[in-house]
Amino acid sequence: QGAPGAQSSALGTMGSRAKVLLSLWLLLAGQAALAIAEEYDEALEAEGLSDGQLRKLHKKMDLNGDHKVSLPEILQYSEKTGKSLADKDVDAIMEEIDTNKDGYLSMEEHMNDLHNQADGGDEEEMKELATRKKIETAKFAAADADGDGVLNKKELPALFYPETHEGVLTVTVQEAIRQKDTDGDGKLSPKEFWEAGFGADDEVISEEENQDFALLDANGDGFLQAEELRRWESGRFHTEEAMRKLVEVADQDNDKLVDIDEFMNARQAIAVSDAQYHLIEWAEHEEL
Repeated sequence: QGAPGAQSSALGTMGSRAKVLLSLWLLLAGQAALAIAEEYDEALEAEGLSDGQLRKLHKKMDLNGDHKVSLPEILQYSEKTGKSLADKDVDAIMEEIDTNKDGYLSMEEHMNDLHNQADGGDEEEMKELATRKKIETAKFAAADADGDGVLNKKELPALFYPETHEGVLTVTVQEAIRQKDTDGDGKLSPKEFWEAGFGADDEVISEEENQDFALLDANGDGFLQAEELRRWESGRFHTEEAMRKLVEVADQDNDKLVDIDEFMNARQAIAVSDAQYHLIEWAEHEEL
């Protein structure tokens, strides 16, 4: 056995070395963490939105000019931008399917386009095409505001973006109910809505799906009526939920408003949220 003094000296030496090694490790770890953080910010810059784009978007969404944005303001901006996005696509759509180049879309041209999309399909696909043609005929009629049998550039967006037109959205909702309403009572149960158990016996409704259903079920009767389903089929439900979570994450002082500093401070949280997809689309549309 060594002398006690020698053991103490050795332990003291080992402790000093360990401290040095630990200090070096922490320094390197800190540098590595900083590098990772910088790379993450660069990735956000490259794939997401820049600081400048976020600041400009905040200003766009600030409809009353008080330098803060509320959830209602964001949703109002979303609806307006959605219609603008639909209008922006009109020329490309018309160029593609207006075969006689008269500046209008006729029912015949629309049906021909549908048929061309399904050309070469099997028997089942042809049956689905027949059903789809009936639905598209009803949507076309709803979009044809002046009843002249053709769609002009002002009417056309409604046909391809039902969420921008109440009448076309009604057709879309009715078709969703027809497809899912297995007992024919005109409304959807959670099982029907999520189509659970129809393909696999062990398929169950998740907790998140139950929560979403409850949010859609405005009267709390356990079923979705046509009016309640409109939020889902229009996409408003998804946008509302994404933006509600954005406000919750960014609103540091709990005043239900998000100022520019709060918005920028929440940048990383926003980048990994569902709201990010909407923000990128809006920034691209605004050419920010």
